Amino acid sequence: MKFIKIIFGLFMSIVFLFPIVASAGRLSEPEELARLINKISERQSKNLKQFEKKTKAYFFDTQKPETIEGLLKELQPGEIITTLVFSNLSKKPAKDIVAMKKAGVDWPDMAAKMKINLKAAVKEVKDFRLGIG
Repeated sequence: MKFIKIIFGLFMSIVFLFPIVASAGRLSEPEELARLINKISERQSKNLKQFEKKTKAYFFDTQKPETIEGLLKELQPGEIITTLVFSNLSKKPAKDIVAMKKAGVDWPDMAAKMKINLKAAVKEVKDFRLGIG
């Protein structure tokens, strides 16, 4: 009987504690987006010409090359990708998103104003990051 109690106790602790521990490492969407923006900026700032090529290739069907070239003069690589993703999801020009960013609107607030699903935006930015290495 004691053996069954021990097994039952272990089973219950695994069932109830494992989900708590597993979810402790997850970031919220705004935190995840900020982390992705920083990672992309960190890695891609070293070679902007290569970043420009990869970005134009990735967004060739949705953004004009001139738009990407203009963004390279104003923003960091991570912010460029987020701007392009927000532009695609909202169907608004990238220059409107840049204007909001320069006015001090942060990404989560901008997503709410533009009725963009932040989770979808994070997924798109993550897909870009995984696609370019």
